[in-house]
Amino acid sequence: MDHGERPQGGARHVVARLSELGIDFDHWCFACGRANPYGLHLDFDVARGRAETTLVSRREHTGYDGFVHGGIVTALLDETMGWAIFHQGIWGVTARLAVSFRRPVPVGEPLTVRAEVKKETRRAVDIHGELLDSAGTLLADADGTFVVMPERRRHELERRYSRIDEAFTKVREAVAQEEKQRDQGEGPLFSRAERGVRT
Repeated sequence: MDHGERPQGGARHVVARLSELGIDFDHWCFACGRANPYGLHLDFDVARGRAETTLVSRREHTGYDGFVHGGIVTALLDETMGWAIFHQGIWGVTARLAVSFRRPVPVGEPLTVRAEVKKETRRAVDIHGELLDSAGTLLADADGTFVVMPERRRHELERRYSRIDEAFTKVREAVAQEEKQRDQGEGPLFSRAERGVRT
């Protein structure tokens, strides 16, 4: 059972969908792992420094009756923010995450989560994330700092998640191609991030 079922007609493949480029999701990560029967099973569309995912929350994600638990909301934001850098081959861990819950998040409704890098240094990356309903209304947002892992730890994780270097290379090539098309006036780099958000 896919506990993070995505709605039909979701976000356009902005640059690349990670699962289609060989990213290994066959692990137990609660947010993106396919092996976890209780997980969210997220997949991501990516552009440089940005990530987006769509899903329909399920009853298992309930806090107050009819609404998604705040912990699930936080996990959605945290994971999407992480993938805004992971797909570029930057391995980081969440050091700080401040979530603002703007409106109740309904269970069973299509949701979009997106994230964008705001500031990057050699040791840390600041990222902003947003959770929206199908009308584009802002339900929650977050600002976080991700600390870049030491080189040794990064290599250990790359060995654990097979084909990751190969997959990330494909993502970087796809991002470069998309940016080239954008520079030639063939369309926006990121479909939803440029859209106004209603609060």
